[in-house]
Amino acid sequence: MDEEQATFNLSDQPLTPTTSIREAGAIWLARLASAGLDDDDDDELDERTRERQRHHARPTIASYETALRIFVRWAERNGRECLGDLQVADLVAYARALRKRSYDLSQRAAAQADNRRERLSERTVHAYVRPLFGFLALADSQGAISFRVAAARPEVSRVLPRLPDPVAPTPPDLRRLVRFYDKPQGEERERQMLTRLRNAALLHLLFSSGARISEALGLDVGDVARDRRILPRVIVRGKGRREGTLFIRRHAEQALQRYLSARNWPPAREPLFIAFDPRTGGGRLSRISGWRIVTGAANALADRLVWEGKADEAELLRQVTPHTFRHFVGYHLLNEGVSLAEVSQILRHRSVEVTRSFYASYADVQLQEVHDQFSADPWPDEE
Repeated sequence: MDEEQATFNLSDQPLTPTTSIREAGAIWLARLASAGLDDDDDDELDERTRERQRHHARPTIASYETALRIFVRWAERNGRECLGDLQVADLVAYARALRKRSYDLSQRAAAQADNRRERLSERTVHAYVRPLFGFLALADSQGAISFRVAAARPEVSRVLPRLPDPVAPTPPDLRRLVRFYDKPQGEERERQMLTRLRNAALLHLLFSSGARISEALGLDVGDVARDRRILPRVIVRGKGRREGTLFIRRHAEQALQRYLSARNWPPAREPLFIAFDPRTGGGRLSRISGWRIVTGAANALADRLVWEGKADEAELLRQVTPHTFRHFVGYHLLNEGVSLAEVSQILRHRSVEVTRSFYASYADVQLQEVHDQFSADPWPDEE
């Protein structure tokens, strides 16, 4: 816990106008890393419990650190060393520079021989700028900058690229894909059987619950099973550390039962989905591996569909990712007449407005069908 104790100590440091931007960034990141934790019980809590208490997930903090590192590099190149040097105009200029990509963001970009620099996508520009407001809000609260963040935000927002409204793509029918790993393709050794049962359990869990891949891969055995029985409801901490419930239907329960039985029902604190390859065997399955399991099955099934003369369906399957299961659950529930508010809870969205924005195009089609079915027609012509 020495590293975390150092983080606690750093997070207590005050900010002043003379504090360097680089040092201030380290203090802000230390505060994010320690938010929600109590340094008095360092030795009493296991690492998993501490991660659940932490207000910000490690990947989130890592993305903020990347954004801040790029800003600090830009600021120092432009003669802004301390917090007191920063002005609103600097933030506006930085946002414009990101849009133009008029400087090297990384060593990789600097090493390009032909000096070509790709423009950053609109979402990447927003991802680099958004964390700065949280960083500067801390400096503002301690009087370390000469402007108010609330006044700077609209000025910076004016020069940011406009983002398209998020819309969930219409997913292909995944009811055949989810059973891809259910049956062996031939004679199996033990490791091959375990791998197949794990892959089948993952697909069934995604199909049943609409879980995010990070939520599924973050589960432990004890999260889904008690006394060798699969739970019908699983509590997870999803995006933004919001607590939600995954619903395990019968087909997913059976797939998980077969998988855990083959693993001889490991201890509750063991990861649910683990790697079986010799190099990383026993460790938690990575996000990349989870994607490969899904896309590998989708592409193999797509090849079969081509032979069956279903080229259009095959093309849709080649675009499947783990998140496609989530969209499929949302669209299927709406198609069955489930309300947006209920779908929002099942998918664990932040609010029903998020669900409405993602499935707006579907709602319009549904409203059109209702309108066509129930609207009045004019009287027939009188003869």
